[in-house]
Amino acid sequence: MKRSSLVRLKIKNSLRIKLKKKRLALKLLILKRKNRAITKKLFSLEEFQKAKSILFYVSFNNEVSTFKMIAKALRQKKLVYVPITDIKNKRLTISRIRVFPGNLARSSYGILEPKLKYRELFYGKKIDIIIVPGLGFDILGNRLGYGGGFYDRLLKKMGGLKIGLAFDFQVLRCIPADNNDQKLDLIITDKRKIRA
Repeated sequence: MKRSSLVRLKIKNSLRIKLKKKRLALKLLILKRKNRAITKKLFSLEEFQKAKSILFYVSFNNEVSTFKMIAKALRQKKLVYVPITDIKNKRLTISRIRVFPGNLARSSYGILEPKLKYRELFYGKKIDIIIVPGLGFDILGNRLGYGGGFYDRLLKKMGGLKIGLAFDFQVLRCIPADNNDQKLDLIITDKRKIRA
């Protein structure tokens, strides 16, 4: 590994620890208020209102909560998809969901995923909106994930408007990125919308 790559990796890992700690320290009432603000901004987007299909991540560990978003999008009769983690092949597969959270169960990662009998796998190349998690983001649309590259591999082959959801403190001036890191089109926080 080149020295520049090692430096980038070291910075990313340091940021991951710092941002994860800060996010986990958020108090419940503050979390709820911030989540409400982000949900309102997302659903007020013209692109979101026009979208027929949406891929949501299923939140855990104090991520921006997608639970109410998923339920609301289903009520709006949108086609809602969620990822399934394929650890062996280090990739995400996508399944449509029709009931939430009833048809999902906790995976080995602790994330809700569709139960086997309810999976409707998606093999297309485009979903209107792809909602992406992350530990950090910057104003250029770079994203700091958890380090496995699962979302980068998915985003590389998937078309659609890519939106990161974050608490405002997760938006940094600059996140080190390389050729494997996939940029986002938009970042929505509790305070602002950032078009990259």
